[in-house]
Amino acid sequence: MAFDSGAVTAWLGNPVHLFIFRRQHVTYRFASGTRDVVVGEHTYVAAQIDRDAIRQTAERAKDLLKIRLAYLTDPAAGEYPVTQDVGDWWRPHIPNDPITVTCLATEYGAVDPPRLEWTGWAVQPVYTDTQLELSCDPNPPHGNNQNQGPKWQRACWKTVYSTGIRGCNLPEHGYASAVALGGASGTTLTAAAFTGPHKRTLVGGRVTWLDGDEVLHERSITAHSGTTVTIDAAIDDMPADAEVTLYTKGFWVHGEIDELDGLVLTASGFIGTEFSLLGGTLYWLRPDGLREERPIMGHNNATGAVTLLWGGEGLEEGVAVSALPNCPNTWAACAARRPDPELHYGGAIYKPVKDPITEGVSMSWG
Repeated sequence: MAFDSGAVTAWLGNPVHLFIFRRQHVTYRFASGTRDVVVGEHTYVAAQIDRDAIRQTAERAKDLLKIRLAYLTDPAAGEYPVTQDVGDWWRPHIPNDPITVTCLATEYGAVDPPRLEWTGWAVQPVYTDTQLELSCDPNPPHGNNQNQGPKWQRACWKTVYSTGIRGCNLPEHGYASAVALGGASGTTLTAAAFTGPHKRTLVGGRVTWLDGDEVLHERSITAHSGTTVTIDAAIDDMPADAEVTLYTKGFWVHGEIDELDGLVLTASGFIGTEFSLLGGTLYWLRPDGLREERPIMGHNNATGAVTLLWGGEGLEEGVAVSALPNCPNTWAACAARRPDPELHYGGAIYKPVKDPITEGVSMSWG
């Protein structure tokens, strides 16, 4: 009876463990041992890394997988291990996005593809002077959502901008509608549909269309009057009766950091915003290309100063930032964002809120 290389290695108990760490568009691949492992077009770099044996039990707490990799906390170290960049994902700022882990196994010189043995999420780092130990969970880090149905309460229970079953489906990039142009000349577009009614202003919105080669083009709307809109750049070879997609002004606010003091940053673009940024989210790109986000704990609409819950890499003066405001979940807030809040608001605005005992009011709804 013949055995393949994977069965022999499993019997001998000496496989080469492979690890894949992913965060957004960044991927790191490591191999336990002293030699790199090439699999197809990917190279798994030899590293000081190992993991516990994989267990699958009926108890969720016992399914955690421990992965240990070399990491130096000494800022004056002359040379750092190849796994240092992965450890930097949790130091000095915790990540706001999920980090996935994939564990495989193979043998040196193996012809067969690596065997997939475990997948999950890195959920808890523990550092020593020379090592990082990651606790990894096969279950999603957001946990199990329970009791997620509608709630009978005055405030709206829906999640703003979300398109899920609990979402309010508010379009963060603006309301979209298909429009047939009546004419196009330079930076001027005309169409009867430009007269509205529109859910929000067209100024600050955009127009998109596909050319004959199915390439998507986009122009920003800088002015609007009646059946005419003005865009920020001329359109070449646009048929007069072309079909375009019209977007009203979105809810995003953009700016550039003018001043940074601890967790308080100031941006002129955050002055006089349509909606308060309190409770919203700030976004920016780190030098390594990762997109970071932080909750906004305070907003001074007069000065453009916002306070973040915690800091992050790449936050410095001159960096471009974007913010998406939250919704206070009130009827007034919904009406300010929609022309038909009665079709979207999830709260019960007529629910009694007075205490019949202390305020002496009737409990009758009649």
